[in-house]
Order: sequence, then structure tokens, then C-alpha cells
Amino acid sequence: MVYIVNTRIYLTVTELRKIQKVGYSTLTVSIPSNFAKRTGLKSGDVVIVREETDGTLRLIPRSNNEQVSKITIKLEGSDDVLIQRVIQGCYALGFDRIELVSKEIISENVLEKCKEVVRHLRGLEIVESDAKKLIIQSFMDPTKFPVDGLIKRLQLLVSQSLESMISSLEKTKIDAVKLNEVKRTFYEVENLYWLIVRQLLVALNRRELSGEIGIESPLHAAGDRVVAKALVEIGNMVSEIAEEFVYIRERKLVFEKETLDRLRALAKNVGDVFEKTVEAFLTPEPSLIREAMNYMEKALESGRSLNRLESTQPSSVRILVSYFIGLARYCNIINEISLHRLLRKSGEYVSIQL
Repeated sequence: MVYIVNTRIYLTVTELRKIQKVGYSTLTVSIPSNFAKRTGLKSGDVVIVREETDGTLRLIPRSNNEQVSKITIKLEGSDDVLIQRVIQGCYALGFDRIELVSKEIISENVLEKCKEVVRHLRGLEIVESDAKKLIIQSFMDPTKFPVDGLIKRLQLLVSQSLESMISSLEKTKIDAVKLNEVKRTFYEVENLYWLIVRQLLVALNRRELSGEIGIESPLHAAGDRVVAKALVEIGNMVSEIAEEFVYIRERKLVFEKETLDRLRALAKNVGDVFEKTVEAFLTPEPSLIREAMNYMEKALESGRSLNRLESTQPSSVRILVSYFIGLARYCNIINEISLHRLLRKSGEYVSIQL
């Protein structure tokens, strides 16, 4: 079992304050005493007042100290399968210090799981370890990793894996070395996703850093997380396609020529969908979004047509088609976010040629 027994993180508290008029036209509002005490504000200090895109005003202490958030996890049992997910979750939520404590000696199995997940999460290190306690610390500077750059890196990794699979389909085989490369790439994709989620939540919790992280508004952050998750799922499907290719190779399965030609065409269409979809997301323009959606409809129709084709082909054909269609549908989610980003960025006036 895993229990959260103690956390320390800054929470949002809602208070009502009455606006006062000072002098001829100046309006003032008092600062809550708890906020002033926690941030060390005193009379005469300078603060930053920022107008947000949602119409709110944000008050930021100019001498804002580094915020350190902490969470303590109580462990019970020797082989908890949730431990890796718990550490990933704490990392994604932006905790700087994760303490794992137990009344009993932490088992080697749990310890190895902790070490494995820490190795794959950027900026995390185990700083203290004994028989009943494990302390994990984050040493990452969030301003060094803008979200747009991380998403571009994520897209590049997925794109490289997809290109490898399409190339392999041309030969109807894939070697073990190529499969291992795809698997390693997917592990990197998944770990990069957790870094993106952490950056997004840090930007929302520490709005003084949101500009440096590259987040314009909470709406922007929500869309980025959906896109990042869609890219991870696409990467997972590419990995599954690679596994299916190995199955085909090992059993020396042979496809009918017409089926193989259509499958290759479908793979090429899906590759085009992915490339155009990501381009439209990074540069939201009406023509790019329209083109990405057209590619997607073409790929979906190609997949449906291939599924309707009567043949004596092995089940691997339908499995591959289902993966490619699923990949295209995840691209459709990204297209939806791209369109919303375009409309939000355009404000009250946007011209789209239909």
C-alpha cells in the first residue's frame, strides 16, 4: 500500500477584499496577511502587477524566493506495483522533494523500481537512502525547458519511429536491431511526456515563470497537455506496429499483392497525416489545418476500404490497419486543438477560406 502522509505546497486561498478609493482617482486593495507573511512582503516592497489574458490581475513579489514543494509517501508492503506511477505522478505535479518512508525495511524489489523510474525522469536524483527511507530531489531549472521545444522534440522522436516502420513495411520485415531502436525511442517519448506535464503544471502554479516556460494562458497549457498525450499514444502505436512486424517476420507470413499495396498506401497516408498535423499545430494557419484534415479523411477512408477487402490474409493485416487508423484519429485530436488555438489567437476577427 501507498499512503500520502504529508505534503507542503502552496495552495490557492480565496478571500474577498473591498476596493478603496485614495485621493482623486487612485483605487487600492489590501493584501491578505497570510500571503504577505508567507512571501515576506513588507511596507515599501515592490511587486509586479500583471494583467493576464483571462482578464485577471496577478500579483507577483519581485523578490520571489525559490518555492520548494515537498511530499512524503508512507510505504506498506514489499512489492507495491504502484510505486513507479506514484513517483511519476509526484514528479509531474512539480514536487521538488519526494520522501518515501516505511516502518519496515524497504524491499530490494521496491528499491529497484524506485531507482529505475528516477533514472528516466529528467532532473531527479536519489540524494539519501537507507533501510527505511528514500529521498528523491529535483535539481531541474524549469526555465531551461520551454514547452514548445519539448513538444517539437517529442514530435521528432515519434516521427523518426513512424518513418522506420513505414520503411520496414516496404520490405515487409524488420530486424531485431530496428525493433530495439523503436522500443528505446518509445521509452524516451514517455519520459519526455512526463517532463512536459511537469512543466505545464509548474507554469500554472508559478505564473511568474509561465512566460519563460512558454505558456501564454491556462487554456494554452490544457491544449499542450492533450497534444503531448496524443503524441505519446501515437508513439505507443508505432511500437505496437513494430511488434506486429516481428510477428510477421518470425512466422514468414505472406500478404497478397493487392493487400500489401493498399497497406503500404495506408501507411504512407498516415505518415503524411502526422507530418501535416504537427506542422499545423506548431504553425496554426487555416490552410495547414485544412490540409491536415483532408489527409486524415483520406487515410481513414483508405483504412476502411482495406478492412472491407475480402481476402484470406492473416489477422496481422487487420491489426496493422487498426493501428494506422487509430494513429490517424489521434492526429484528429491534435487538429482540433490547432483549430482552437488559431481561433483564440485570432481574437474577434479571423478570415478562413472554405
